Amino acid sequence: MKIRRISRNLFGIIILLAVSLYAINISGQAKKSQEDTTEANLLQVVRDAFNQNDEQKFYEAIAQYRKYLLGEDNISGYYLCWKNEVLYDVNHNHFYRALRKTMKMQAEMERRGDNHEIYKTTQLRGIIYSLRGNIPLAHQYFEKALDQVDHSQITNLASIYMDLANIEMDTQPKEAMKHLDCAIEILKGKSSDYDYSDAIGFKVIVAYAMHDWDAVNTTFNEYISMKGKKEDSFSPTYYYYALICKAVADKRFDDAIRLTYNLTNTTDIYKFQTEIYEISGDTERAFQTQKHYMAIKDSVNNVIMSEEMMGSASDLEDAEAHSMTMAKRNSLLKYVIYIVIITGLIIGLLIYRMNHKRYMRKLQRQNHDLLIARDKAQEANRMKISFLRNMSHEIRTPLNIISGYAQIISDPRTLTSDAERADIAKRIAHSTNTIVRIVDEILDISSKESIHYIDKSDMVTCNDLLRNLAGPYQDDETAFSLRLELLLKDSCKIMTNRKEVKKILGHLMDNAIKFTPQGGTITLRSYQHKLDQNMICLSVTDTGCGIKDGDEEKIFEHFYKSDIYKEGVGLGLSVARRVARQLGGDVILDTRYKEGSRFILQLPKE
Repeated sequence: MKIRRISRNLFGIIILLAVSLYAINISGQAKKSQEDTTEANLLQVVRDAFNQNDEQKFYEAIAQYRKYLLGEDNISGYYLCWKNEVLYDVNHNHFYRALRKTMKMQAEMERRGDNHEIYKTTQLRGIIYSLRGNIPLAHQYFEKALDQVDHSQITNLASIYMDLANIEMDTQPKEAMKHLDCAIEILKGKSSDYDYSDAIGFKVIVAYAMHDWDAVNTTFNEYISMKGKKEDSFSPTYYYYALICKAVADKRFDDAIRLTYNLTNTTDIYKFQTEIYEISGDTERAFQTQKHYMAIKDSVNNVIMSEEMMGSASDLEDAEAHSMTMAKRNSLLKYVIYIVIITGLIIGLLIYRMNHKRYMRKLQRQNHDLLIARDKAQEANRMKISFLRNMSHEIRTPLNIISGYAQIISDPRTLTSDAERADIAKRIAHSTNTIVRIVDEILDISSKESIHYIDKSDMVTCNDLLRNLAGPYQDDETAFSLRLELLLKDSCKIMTNRKEVKKILGHLMDNAIKFTPQGGTITLRSYQHKLDQNMICLSVTDTGCGIKDGDEEKIFEHFYKSDIYKEGVGLGLSVARRVARQLGGDVILDTRYKEGSRFILQLPKE
């Protein structure tokens, strides 16, 4: 794997943490509760239960507290308490249960005539649908809640704007920032420092979603400044999220990854890590992390769907029991309806799973294609820069030689002997050949990068390849000695592309000659791969200066030269490795050999 790009909804689940904090600060009458010992005790029991995994204990505590508020005629606190019970269900993935309670809550508001509180149920539906992935419907409910809420209740109004920012953060980050700025403007100087710091912390995350690193730095500094000045009234909801965003903005990607493990939500951890690896350019880890995230998400969705089915089944059982009480003669019909609905739910679940898998396969294919396109664009840009940098020296030098000697020869006033003229002609020819060789290498790498498959229909004898390669150097007087070590049988043959293999060996031989000093030795060796019986090895070993530590992989990059004073543009090893991999093999550097350099061409037999 963008890789893919999965959804950029890195922060869709963050709302749950805000919900948790909101649930702890349950009542708007906090100051009053400090004076009322009974209410303070009930509230503390709720808070303690909220941070434990005992759901039954929480429900009993919240029910007792809600009953107390209703008895005190604190209607606003009563509905707010009920709302937070729903949010608790949402935070524990009980969406079906939460939606049922929301409907029941709205019905009671309408029955009691408390229409000014209706916005709470509308906002709750928006939260539920947003976390279930129905963003358009969630957006409608949040917009409706804005119309219903009393705009003088600044905390409630700001929370809805933050909900809108949350669901728009992935697809419309600029619109999300506008909504968040509205919330901040509403809270600024008019509410508690706690609510205001909460909004500023969220703004760091929205700026991160926009990849606006300047805004991340500015907002983070404001957020941390608030923490230092007003620790007691500072909201820690987004603290670790903000630290992660800041680390990414500073390109401290390893620190950012470590910070993700401070998050309590596993889904958040994998979402952040996917985005961080992707921003840092580590697409392989991004793809692997995304797979973990999708597996966790699928698991959560399965739990949610199972609960919804169980909830639906429970409702059907209640309806069936009621019907049997009313009229036993309709019992058979009720059973039929029950079976049909359950079957429909199961079929619907199967269809959903099939469509989901089909969608994920399509998404991964698209992500793979996008990755290839992006990598090609990045590589092209890097090659362009390297090309211009290397060509300014490698081509200009022989051109200057040709130009200078041409002026000498063409000037009749220059008195040169025949020997000097012959030497000048030889130097001009050498420079001309250097330019031709450079152009050929550039054309060669361009042609190899434009194809993904090389025909492999030649039956090639391995030992003959090395004999033919060594032939010209054995007949001529050279500055080095050449050795052949043919450990393969002469009958050993491979199915490959003869022309391309000869080019690979030619590049390796040229590289060895270039770095082998006077009196050195070059060894050509054929042998069987020790670990893979289907792979043969052809190595070129020299007694030159070797490869310095840290350059083992850099030497295979386009235009990279370990010695800038040597001839060439740094394409030989790059072309050799690319072609070898297209043939199903590879070119590697033997890092264990320290007396020079040893490059090994590995090729499959078939």
